[in-house]
Amino acid sequence: MRKIEFSNAVKKIRTEKGLSQEDLSGKSELSLRTIQRLENGKSEPRGDTLKRLTNALELPANYFNSILFENKSNKKSFKIPWFILGFLIIGGSAGFILSLILASTGIIPYNEFSLPFVIAIAIFFTGIGVITGNIIEKKYGK
Repeated sequence: MRKIEFSNAVKKIRTEKGLSQEDLSGKSELSLRTIQRLENGKSEPRGDTLKRLTNALELPANYFNSILFENKSNKKSFKIPWFILGFLIIGGSAGFILSLILASTGIIPYNEFSLPFVIAIAIFFTGIGVITGNIIEKKYGK
């Protein structure tokens, strides 16, 4: 079977078997509204609904799995590459520790500007970490 959307596949198989939506509803013991939502692409079947649908259409139990799993695998997901995340943590930590050392040794004077200066150093090193992680991820990431 060619890879097509689940909703189109259900409608195509239903019509090939000469069933109306009402017939399929009665045969599968699903509500007419559920059948309509499935065929219109408004919802995807879960568990028992998929089992009832495949039984009513006299299909193998795993008939729709390739369609459903292909549709889910095509969805884009956002993930932070591990190099970037690692260097962000390392860079931010190194910047924070360095700024604390500079403050405790008196290199950064203790006044109203010391806290913003400590934060700025930590942010600077975090940025360096993200940039380094991004470069490494592009070079070695898959």
